[in-house]
Amino acid sequence: MLEGGGTLIEVMIAMVISLLVFFALMQTALVSIDSNMENNLRDEAANIAAMRMEQARNLRYTQSTDSLVSDATAFTAGELPNCSAALAALINGEVVQRDFRNIAGFTFCTNRTVAVIDTNTRSVTIRVGWRWRNEDYNHNLSTIVRRQSG
Repeated sequence: MLEGGGTLIEVMIAMVISLLVFFALMQTALVSIDSNMENNLRDEAANIAAMRMEQARNLRYTQSTDSLVSDATAFTAGELPNCSAALAALINGEVVQRDFRNIAGFTFCTNRTVAVIDTNTRSVTIRVGWRWRNEDYNHNLSTIVRRQSG
């Protein structure tokens, strides 16, 4: 004899299947939010690297003045836990803080390294490091700068 409605067991099975689908969708949403935040942090690191590179390009590097040098200011002990391990090992650099969503003052550690290629040419490397969810992330930017006349 066929019944017009579902039995209690059929309803329970339908609820369990619906619950599993809901949990799968929630996990997908959480992964998406986390990936979005990582991409935002990476974009900001790229912007900070570009800003520090522009600062380096604006330093005087002429026959009479040479202010294009590596960072000499040491990170403080309070800043090091927020730096990626690779940048903390470099000891010197500059800290840049930015606000993201509900995170105020997110810390990026930066380092400028200048290497002499020849008497008129220098290699400038900007490193930006940060920690997110106990993982280290780094972004590097390099360029060549020639001595200006004057």
